[in-house]
Amino acid sequence: MNPIDSISRRINTLMMLPEKKAEIFITDVKKEYRQDLSNFIVGETLTVRDGKMIIGKNLYKQWLHKIKTRGFDYDVKFI
Repeated sequence: MNPIDSISRRINTLMMLPEKKAEIFITDVKKEYRQDLSNFIVGETLTVRDGKMIIGKNLYKQWLHKIKTRGFDYDVKFI
């Protein structure tokens, strides 16, 4: 598989997550993206259910917008 196809598929999975799930848990986001997401949500109010942090869809979509416009704050090892 072409590495660029793999990267594209992983980014697309991030974009589709709010449409597929009613609640977005931090563990739903692949491990390589969590550091960037955690940095983005610092100071925000989150909900915890069953011991897992739930990220609101609006906050998650703001993070996706940040990725589209400014990229990741940390190096992401896609391959």
